[in-house]
Amino acid sequence: MKRALLLFLLIPFLAAQTTSEVEITSEPSHHLALENEYIRVFKVEVAPQASTLTHRHRHDYVFVTLGDAHVSNEVEGKPPVDLKLTDGETHFVPGNFAHVAKNFSDQPFRNVTIELMQDEKLRQTPSHWPEESGEKTFPGGRNKFFL
Repeated sequence: MKRALLLFLLIPFLAAQTTSEVEITSEPSHHLALENEYIRVFKVEVAPQASTLTHRHRHDYVFVTLGDAHVSNEVEGKPPVDLKLTDGETHFVPGNFAHVAKNFSDQPFRNVTIELMQDEKLRQTPSHWPEESGEKTFPGGRNKFFL
């Protein structure tokens, strides 16, 4: 009986210890700068020696680092990744995950994050680029390359 009572009293405490995630739009370090049907742009600034809240990226995105940075990218269910980023460094990231960004630097970690709002639609749309066949036509003939 005492164990059951103890467990009953501990449940709210244990529940409060679980990590809850927020939407990217509710994460205090992410400041919405532009939004339309195609993209959503955030100005991101994480204070020195600070972390973001656990937040969810539901869409694929590109981010551009503003200034050098040393951060830890901690995706739920994966080991942390230590990143040393340089000014202007740009990355594409597939979405649908939650993570925390920890800034190890004595300077703010800044970036511009550009979410692709129609990423699912784009994945299902055939490419408009012609498929490379290896065949080239030029005046007076044709070449075909086999690799």
